[in-house]
Amino acid sequence: MKKLVKYQILVIFFTFCFSSTTFAGFFKEDKDIIWRSGLNQYIKYEKQDTTKFGANDHPVELDPKQIANALNALEYTIKKMLTGEVLEGVFTIRQVNLLAKQFAKGLIDAQPGQDIIFVIEGTNPKLLILTDKYFLTGRAFYKEGKLNIIIADYNLVRNEAFEKVYDPSGKAALPYTFNFGSRLKSRKRFKWLLMPAPGIENKVALGKFRRDWFLLDVPLASQALLAKIAELKNPTSRNDRQIQIEAAKLAKERRQMRAEMARMRKEMKDINSGAGSSSKTPEERIVTLDQLLSKDLITQEEYDVRREEILNDI
Repeated sequence: MKKLVKYQILVIFFTFCFSSTTFAGFFKEDKDIIWRSGLNQYIKYEKQDTTKFGANDHPVELDPKQIANALNALEYTIKKMLTGEVLEGVFTIRQVNLLAKQFAKGLIDAQPGQDIIFVIEGTNPKLLILTDKYFLTGRAFYKEGKLNIIIADYNLVRNEAFEKVYDPSGKAALPYTFNFGSRLKSRKRFKWLLMPAPGIENKVALGKFRRDWFLLDVPLASQALLAKIAELKNPTSRNDRQIQIEAAKLAKERRQMRAEMARMRKEMKDINSGAGSSSKTPEERIVTLDQLLSKDLITQEEYDVRREEILNDI
């Protein structure tokens, strides 16, 4: 009985620790909320974490489709046991569509002293049909022509065992407390290097390279991704197209060579039969012979014999 009481007290304690800050944000006025789904997924305004870098360039209007393309262009490589090194998107397609729409919506009304913070859910494959559920948190803002995204917690696994203790029925969500990242210091939860791409770079803040802080030139990154997609859809790559160009050029040269060879063979035939000798001067006939010899269409012996015949006709 005593153990049960201690366990219940422990559950209440952890519930309070997990929920205190989140509940405060949950009951905030709706004017700060941009989007919400349930208890633990939301996108909302929050005061800048620091003014050390100056105010944001808000409000700003960005095309949600361009934002989505820019977010899709955020990729990194990861080594997997069975498949080796593979490309991974920072965000899933569902997350991209959600964030792009809500960022565009939020930035239109954002104040210079406000950031947009977000916490969204995701799933990772585990074993067979099982999956790990996780949270992804961070903050976003627009400054100096770039959409800034700071990742705080990346693939933060949900404590499903504790959630079951909190509510065995599984109907109620356990309120979590989240961190949304900082301009001053990285949480180092996003440890990968982004793949180089036009319009995408990492921030160097306070003399430190930040893997968790992305700078997106939205129109440029979007345009680059669309160009990449168009090239992938084309059955011929850039190298293949160059090969095609070279092959066409070679085929044209071969056609010209065949035509020239045909013409020279005819002239050689005329020389052998004596036809056309009256229409050509000896000099022209010798020039033709020289051309035939230079292209290896006649042997040196044949050249000498024909040249002597031409000279004898003078």
